[in-house]
Amino acid sequence: MPLLSVVVPTLDRPDTLRHALATMACQPAAADCEFIVQNNGGNPEIADMVAGLNDARFRHFASDTVLTMTDNWEAALGHAAGEYVTFIGDDDGLMPYACATATDILADRKIDLLSWRAYSYYWPNYYHPAFRNRLVAEIDLVSSARRVSSRNELARIFGFQAHYSYLPMIYNSFVRRSVIDRMRAAGGRYFIGLSPDVASGIANAALTDSFVRLSRPLSMSGISRHSTGHALFFETTDLLETSRGARDFGAVDGDPKLPDLNALQLFIAKDMLVLKDLLLADDDHVRLDYMTLAQALATDINNRPSLYDRTVQTIGELAGMHGFDVADIVIPARRTHRPLPGRGVRATGLNRVLYELDGSALGLNSIADAVRVIAQFVPDQAPFDPAALETSVSAPVLGGEELAFARDGTGIAALAEGWSEPEQWGTWSIARNCVLRFEVRPVPPQPAEIVLACRAFVSDRNPQLRVVCRVGNGAPQELTFSTDGFAGLRRLTLDPAAIAADGMVTISLALSDPLSPADLALGSDVRPLGIGLERIWLDRGARGR
Repeated sequence: MPLLSVVVPTLDRPDTLRHALATMACQPAAADCEFIVQNNGGNPEIADMVAGLNDARFRHFASDTVLTMTDNWEAALGHAAGEYVTFIGDDDGLMPYACATATDILADRKIDLLSWRAYSYYWPNYYHPAFRNRLVAEIDLVSSARRVSSRNELARIFGFQAHYSYLPMIYNSFVRRSVIDRMRAAGGRYFIGLSPDVASGIANAALTDSFVRLSRPLSMSGISRHSTGHALFFETTDLLETSRGARDFGAVDGDPKLPDLNALQLFIAKDMLVLKDLLLADDDHVRLDYMTLAQALATDINNRPSLYDRTVQTIGELAGMHGFDVADIVIPARRTHRPLPGRGVRATGLNRVLYELDGSALGLNSIADAVRVIAQFVPDQAPFDPAALETSVSAPVLGGEELAFARDGTGIAALAEGWSEPEQWGTWSIARNCVLRFEVRPVPPQPAEIVLACRAFVSDRNPQLRVVCRVGNGAPQELTFSTDGFAGLRRLTLDPAAIAADGMVTISLALSDPLSPADLALGSDVRPLGIGLERIWLDRGARGR
């Protein structure tokens, strides 16, 4: 039995598949791996292509008829013999060091999930001209691995606080066979739902206490004219009603809890509800937040300008279904075109560099070209120390020690509702209403002050931001920001009576009028930015001064 199985499900796409296979064939011979090609419908050109590699690591399988995507993935998984399994798409690629790195890390078989966030490449045949032949890669120059709480990450994903690519999906993770077996025992099969990649990430996290996330990706996601998700949500508006939609997804049932709109967030929400009932029914910490779902729809509204009015209607339907005020949702102004991608090279943190490159200028034509180019910028992998991962994951404790909201910061797990993904400096709010939750230990005997190091998104066109805060059930406290005072320290009073019996305290923030840089013609960022958190701590002696 090999240690690793890399599985490629494919359907009549030899034009991109040959390049995906090239990135697999160049994996070092010493890596303990096999490569499975699942040929949906049995295209003979694909069978010949695999045979032509003349590489014993490759195994080809074919179905007699064309299966739905989920069924084809399940069939592909059935052919994998490895202790750890990952999938890549037929327009994706492996980094040259992928299998060697995974072999080194997983050889002792003590990790259930090894995950990463893939680099991205838009093929030259992508439907949108502005995105064609674009290579996007954030490179960590000092590779690291850390253990992530599965439950906390699920809560962020279900609350639409983080992009679904943060999930330990089989599309961006090596998944141990025991996790696959647990899912099959619970659901009768491993792949379920409309989005088998996203659903696998939810299942993997639900069935483990934690997973290991690499800061340096092992794969590159390719987005081409074949990419089902982009065709479904961006290129067309009615793919599910076409023969291709029926072929790829089969019958798609609605859900009474969700409006009927062909949108990525609603598609994912359907799978969230299915897996919540199947695997997380008793977990109150992980729940689908319909108001933040509506805000996610609103934030992305201009990615599909032709559906702007229909999306606004859908947000109203969600509000009516689930009892929140649609006025609390920040809906960006209408734009005529999908926001354009970024360009250039910039630092995104200590030892992190983001490359947004024009592949045409570099002579790129395929995922294999993109992988070869970006691999030249990635330093050699340092020796991996499994002992460094054996640290427990605990809830953020609000005390005298500062908690940070920068990427991988100590306060991230406190971001309960209304926050974006953490950045180099901290985290922006992206909703009109936001929530923080902390444990306070020890509970102060008298009122203390919570100190926030923060900033606000203000400008000449939105010169002031008011934030009304409640600590527990306490009286409202107001923070104000202006162009003359947009950053610094702000203080909130913490009354010990506001702390729950279990030591937890909730801080609710209501923002006056968050706007996006795009709305103000200050940039391409479409997020409705309000308050930006950098650090927080408890000043126990402040009230006695």
